[in-house]
Amino acid sequence: MNHVRRKLRKDQQSTTIQNLTAEIKLLREQVAYLTQKRYGKSSEQMPLSGQLKLFDEEKQDSDDGERPRCCRSDYYL
Repeated sequence: MNHVRRKLRKDQQSTTIQNLTAEIKLLREQVAYLTQKRYGKSSEQMPLSGQLKLFDEEKQDSDDGERPRCCRSDYYL
């Protein structure tokens, strides 16, 4: 009877170890994925459609034939 209990207990421990090992593997994969997503190469890239587009629009607006305000020559000294 003692032998059966030990075997059952050993089987339960083995199953628990396998489950915990699988859970650790999954958690490590999640940490790696989230770390890459947060700190990876793409997190530091500037969106091409956002800020660069502002400069293009500014350039187009200044092509209306008027002199830009920052270049006025009639300042009083």
